[in-house]
Amino acid sequence: MGRKSLIILCLLGMFAIIVLAGAEVTTPAIQEPPYVGVIRNLTKHDISFYSENSQGTITVPARGWVEYVVWHETFDLIGYRNGDPYFCKKIEVMPGNYQFKCKSYDFMAIIGEEPVAVEGLG
Repeated sequence: MGRKSLIILCLLGMFAIIVLAGAEVTTPAIQEPPYVGVIRNLTKHDISFYSENSQGTITVPARGWVEYVVWHETFDLIGYRNGDPYFCKKIEVMPGNYQFKCKSYDFMAIIGEEPVAVEGLG
């Protein structure tokens, strides 16, 4: 094979790589929309959840709440305390059906029990 043939083959190979790589970039990926919900923690413990969005960990503080982003309409929400499973619930997303702090959310998970009001106090 001559020098010109090698150069032409290299150029054709580079062109093929550029075309194939460009095809992947320009092809839109079909993704589900992100859903945003609320996890409320009514316990005295910090509880951690794996983040589906960032592959990190989100900690819901004791007696606090966080917004939680997911990409699927149904998912298992598993909370951990000190590395051990503490809370598990199957969640079904219902866009806009949950009101919290004057905003609409797609789901809500409550850990612990709501305090019961006592008549005659307050």
